[in-house]
Amino acid sequence: MITGSISSKGVNEIVLQSVITQARQLNKEKISILEIGPGKGALSKAIRDALEAAGINYEIECGDIEPQQINDQNLGFECRYVNAQEKFNLDKHYDIGIIVELIEHIENPFHLIREFAGILSPGSMLIVTSPNILSLASRLRFFFTGCYDYFRRPYNEYWLNMGHVNPLNPLQLIYILRKNGFENIQVTTNKGTLNSMLMLPVAPFIYLFSFLHYILRENREGGKEQKKRNRKTLGTLMSPGMLLGKIAIYKAIRTSDIETNTSTWFQSDRHFKP
Repeated sequence: MITGSISSKGVNEIVLQSVITQARQLNKEKISILEIGPGKGALSKAIRDALEAAGINYEIECGDIEPQQINDQNLGFECRYVNAQEKFNLDKHYDIGIIVELIEHIENPFHLIREFAGILSPGSMLIVTSPNILSLASRLRFFFTGCYDYFRRPYNEYWLNMGHVNPLNPLQLIYILRKNGFENIQVTTNKGTLNSMLMLPVAPFIYLFSFLHYILRENREGGKEQKKRNRKTLGTLMSPGMLLGKIAIYKAIRTSDIETNTSTWFQSDRHFKP
């Protein structure tokens, strides 16, 4: 386990292994990595050590609203001031972007992913983690209380710090990623929970209702291609990891260097490629 981390058990280890695997696959002279919201730098330190042990030439940078947490430690990499809710104002491109334990804390996840899209070249990887609010245990909690796991009580409107304010549905985050030029999206989780395991008998009924809505009732323009995408998405949501796991871990590849054109937002589906 990575020491000094506040992430749920196993999350940083999965992210670390994904970074090393991607760095080897890119096979570049130097791999550039950016982590936004690194806290005190436990994950970036682990990545640094693993890359050095693997003999991979690298450059790690961090961005945070409290950069001194890292810079005061003299860890060998720089942390810049970056507010995840504003423009990054970074003047370079990176091969791997990392967002761990952050996106659920900010008001506008669309903005955060769009900012990463602007600094990751085609072929680069973005790794995002977020509480898995569609686990079986979280679905049950929402059914009875209206609140998801990791968002267990109503928000305190007088407590204005950046707690867990934005429960992201995997369907929504996959859409945000695709809208900003990311594809080849893989989703996994860290560990299962007993409460979710006890709920497994209801999984077939969830699948049947989801199949009805995602596939059989899909009749919009371009529905044939959308059904294919829906089947893949349904397979992701009904995978054992997503049904049981606490934290969802998304890996996506920047496949197109697109810029969002707001003039197309109100056009029908037939104007867009499948």
